[in-house]
Amino acid sequence: MKLLHAFPFRLLLPVCILLGIMFIGLLIAASNRITYATESFSESTEILHNPWQGLYHLIGYTLSDDYEPTGGTAYQTDGYTASLALVEINLKNYRATEISETGLAQLDDILTSWSQSPAKTKLILRFLYDWDGIALTTEPQSLDLILTHMDQISTLVNQHSDTVYILQGIFVGNWGEMHHSRHMDESSVKKLIGHLHEVIDPSIYLSVRTPSQWRMVNDVYDLPAKFPAFGADNSLMGRLGLFNDGMLGSESDLGTYGNTARRDATAPSYQGTRKEELKFQNTLCQYVPNGGEVIYNAALCDIKTAVSDLRTMHVSYLNADYDGRVLEQWRNTVWTGKDAFNGCDGYSYMQAHLGYRYLIRSCELKTSGFLRPTVTLTLTLQNTGFSNTLKPFETSVLLKNTETGETVQVPLSADLRKLGSGQTKAFSIKLPVKELESGSYQMYFSVKDETTGQRILLANTNEVTAVGYLLGQLEK
Repeated sequence: MKLLHAFPFRLLLPVCILLGIMFIGLLIAASNRITYATESFSESTEILHNPWQGLYHLIGYTLSDDYEPTGGTAYQTDGYTASLALVEINLKNYRATEISETGLAQLDDILTSWSQSPAKTKLILRFLYDWDGIALTTEPQSLDLILTHMDQISTLVNQHSDTVYILQGIFVGNWGEMHHSRHMDESSVKKLIGHLHEVIDPSIYLSVRTPSQWRMVNDVYDLPAKFPAFGADNSLMGRLGLFNDGMLGSESDLGTYGNTARRDATAPSYQGTRKEELKFQNTLCQYVPNGGEVIYNAALCDIKTAVSDLRTMHVSYLNADYDGRVLEQWRNTVWTGKDAFNGCDGYSYMQAHLGYRYLIRSCELKTSGFLRPTVTLTLTLQNTGFSNTLKPFETSVLLKNTETGETVQVPLSADLRKLGSGQTKAFSIKLPVKELESGSYQMYFSVKDETTGQRILLANTNEVTAVGYLLGQLEK
């Protein structure tokens, strides 16, 4: 009886209430229980046909008063399948005059036709006056006339800024490659590239032939510590890339580099050693495009050496037809690197890695909280390409109810322009599971080009669906 009297009955009610709350909490937690399973991911050897990069073919047109305007009908574009084309526009018929209305109408037809390309081909555009290595006799003697030509073509080019990716060169030189021209002194080069910067839509990249020309135009010996990445300040520096049509052809890339060490330079236009110029491009071309043509040289075209150099230069586009000797050598070489491509031919490896090549390495989900748990999805992405995208991409995670088909899209903050060659980064997002009805949901990852809305293909073995790549399944 003494024990019974010792029990504090006044605490019974609070204990019962506490136990009741705990029981209700357990019921709520059980009703909010979330389970999930994720897919496994590995890299494929597929060549991805994504925008703004890859192999290109060269297609040339000569503007002429003999042209009969078509109003933008098919203009050699229907059968073209590559993601990029180098379209050269020869202005030699106007070396002494302004471009006529007929000539501009022809240019309008050309650009309109390419903007309607079935393959959604993007253009590397080069205006020039010479295809035969005789620019001194075919280009205007007057610098002012070239500036006028730039003004004339700018309106039409700007109207197709969604199609034109890069404007190569400054109109002058043999083959438009900025050499063997009367207009290649420092003052003229700065005036010509500066004028293009003024009149061409800022979303279109410009480019010069060599790193030394790049430094001369921007009047710098070295890249600034804080580079105006992706045209952030609308400066010429932030949009000016390189094109190299002598790639791998010799130790100097056929005159692209020189033998002046940085420490011995006396002007920004110095031509540095190959080693130092590659280092310069390794930083610069994270932010601006670089590409061109490879030229045969037995030692430098060895697949391992070539891959190392092109990766260092962050090359995103190459001529698919030149130099045939190099391309054939790569086709007959086996890639032996420690990656998914081991055993593939060198040409396929090279083609697959031009530009960006993003893939999902892993997907993880973690829950936190008791009564109303929060689910965090962490997606680890890798870029195995030579370069990164220079255009903004839209990334998102989509949850699809497997019974109703209803979807919820959640933006993922992942600027893939900052995921450089060889880099791996994790991106996290909180999923809105509290707002979801009970049921089963498939999770997908989607990447789209903001400019065109085109889906960006990833380098995973997993198949892409209409809504992206399956990450796994979540049960609520």
